[in-house]
Amino acid sequence: MNLALLTACTALGVFAGVTGLASLVAWAVAGRWAAGSRDAARTARRLFALRVLPSLMGLVLASGLALPAFLLFEPRGTLETPGWTVTVLAVAGAIGIAAGLRRGIGDWWATRRLRSQWMRGGRPLTLAGAPAPAYGIRHPFPVVSVVGILHPRLFVAEQVLEALSEPELAAVLAHETGHVAAQDNLKRIALRLAPAVPWLQAARRLEERWEQATEEAADERTCAGLELAAALVKTARLASAGSRIDVPAAALHRGGALARRVRRLIEAPEAVPPSSGPGGWMWGIGLAAAAGLAWSPLLLASVHALLEHLVHLP
Repeated sequence: MNLALLTACTALGVFAGVTGLASLVAWAVAGRWAAGSRDAARTARRLFALRVLPSLMGLVLASGLALPAFLLFEPRGTLETPGWTVTVLAVAGAIGIAAGLRRGIGDWWATRRLRSQWMRGGRPLTLAGAPAPAYGIRHPFPVVSVVGILHPRLFVAEQVLEALSEPELAAVLAHETGHVAAQDNLKRIALRLAPAVPWLQAARRLEERWEQATEEAADERTCAGLELAAALVKTARLASAGSRIDVPAAALHRGGALARRVRRLIEAPEAVPPSSGPGGWMWGIGLAAAAGLAWSPLLLASVHALLEHLVHLP
């Protein structure tokens, strides 16, 4: 195997190995972090980090350490053949990356088509407090959804507009504003792009929990919890029994049970101030330190020596 193939195989193997191990840790702590928290925004951020960080760690270590180490220290005329361990990991890494790209690009394309389709068949609405240009659409499901990332549009089914009172509609608009402020559609694409190596079912469960947390976080941003609870109940009653809608975007109601959200709104009807995460300067310092460390010749030489052992594993 020539240097290019050996380097690519090793980097993919490192990516899959790091991502898989980090994912195991993420799944182990996910329940503890999310259980019993009344701050849904913080829970959503934690679940998002637990889903994305393993893949990000794998990407950084593979491209920032494994690749430079091999390019600097591996002999140019090498004909080494990696063992089965690295080969299997490399195949898993390649499949995971391809699957993530397929999911992410597929969702992005579906979002574009859905927004264009609904805009063509919709009528412009003037809604005070709407987080984006709004359109009324005719749809069998009681849709309330913000679609798009850079230029989002709000779509509301006509039966929802007819069923809700003005205070209830205002509460729904505040909920959708929470989704836009949190950039949930962008985060959804990032989740879909993140490879699930190799724990696909666990990744899906984590994404579902994140989805629930984002809805509860958007609920908490409204100052009219009781009105939003009433709007959720009315909207759910407009849907036929057992019906659901699967849109790659933020939606007020997708079908299924709403009892948990309604109960939370009734028990704590006042808005919860959005909590803040770590400042951007902390992440900047961490990335700068990691970048400086990664390009240390001594470290890269040590990484190359470790990778040589891994490459020859059976």
